[in-house]
This record gives sequence, C-alpha cells and structure tokens, in this order.
Amino acid sequence: MEGVLAILTGTISVIGFFASVIYWVHMHYTSRHRERMALLESGQDASIFQKPSRPERVLKYGILLFSVGAGIFSGYLLEELGMNDEAAYFSMIFLCGGAGLISYYFFFLKRRAVEMSETL
Repeated sequence: MEGVLAILTGTISVIGFFASVIYWVHMHYTSRHRERMALLESGQDASIFQKPSRPERVLKYGILLFSVGAGIFSGYLLEELGMNDEAAYFSMIFLCGGAGLISYYFFFLKRRAVEMSETL
C-alpha cells in the first residue's frame, strides 16, 4: 500500500504543477484580453500595451552567454590544475558572468552619454 501511495503522491504533484501552470497562463491571457477589449470599448487606444523594441537586450544576453562560456572554460582549466571541480566551475561561471554584465553596463552608460551629448 505504501508503494502505491508513493507513486500517487509523485503523480498528483506533477499533475498539480502542470495544471497550475496551465491555469496561470490561461488567466494571464484572458485577463489581458479583457483589459484590451475594455479599452477599445471605451474608445481608448490599446497602444499602451505595446512595448518599445530594445535591440540592446540581445547584446546584453550575448555578452552574458559569452562570459558564462568563458567561465566554464576557465573552470575546466582550474579543475585540470587541481582545484576542486565544483568550486572551480561555480566561481568562474559567476565571476565571468558578472564581469560580462558589468562590462555591458559600462558600455551602455558610455553609449547613453554619447547619445545625450549628440542631442545637446
């Protein structure tokens, strides 16, 4: 009896998780549709829901993924040199990923300063 209960517990938890995710997605889209329909019925423009495109996000994720890859490679090199493998990989992934995000931040600040000086 305990074996059946263990199987049912796992099955019910997995089904419950996926049911809650599906329910959340359904509620998100139906409430969004209702809001937009209410705006259109009241004569207002629904363009407030349109997000402006941000091409710099692609650069941010590219730098982050490149840095994480460099961190994995650095972790491998440290592991080969005799360092504990978990410490080598995790420390290098976080250090290189953080350095990539910081470099993107400084790049974006410099770019914004150039754009502000051009508008003046």
